[in-house]
Amino acid sequence: MQHKDLIVSPTEINIIEVATQLFIRNGIRSVTVDRVVKELGISKKTIYQYFSSKEELVNACVADVLNKKKEEIGQVTSKGLEPIAEMLELGALNVEVFKVFSKNTIQDLRMYYPHAWELINEFKVEVIHQYLLKNIKCGILSGDYRPNLQSHIVAYIYISLLDSAMIQHSVLKTNIALDTVYKEHLMMHIYSICSHQGIEKLELQVNKKLTVGL
Repeated sequence: MQHKDLIVSPTEINIIEVATQLFIRNGIRSVTVDRVVKELGISKKTIYQYFSSKEELVNACVADVLNKKKEEIGQVTSKGLEPIAEMLELGALNVEVFKVFSKNTIQDLRMYYPHAWELINEFKVEVIHQYLLKNIKCGILSGDYRPNLQSHIVAYIYISLLDSAMIQHSVLKTNIALDTVYKEHLMMHIYSICSHQGIEKLELQVNKKLTVGL
């Protein structure tokens, strides 16, 4: 992925963090550079010292989000959790993001920001797909996932269905929250690949979360 390797200026970091939250919560086309500047309390000249255009800012925001998501996946996978617990923990982190995600954001990226959208597609192949392959392999070895799974096909289906659900959510008139759509997708995926042993573990963990109000 051709992401920006290093962000060294505190001002640049702040611009990206503030702009990212505005884009996530409101969509991208509706958020002007003037609004970002106002939120930051800086001049437009300052923002253009770091980003030559709004498109360049959007690309930087997407790259930053993806880099942080990659780090997040690494942190969770380093805990040595069982495959099902690992998927649920990563899923819980994603749910928190989707709770504040505007449906316009995905549509805007897909339709008007091709380079940013390409970064997302590369991330799916280089990070998400590879993570899913490892998780599925571990789940098969532990007996929690069905032994006859074709890992590459399962990973492809997971990504394809999630893509389709998120794109349809962005274009359809629905009051269903994106985090609800994602949670349903995640549970469909895990249930569909679990063995009987895995389903028992999954239901124990899901019931435990419901009991403590999570």
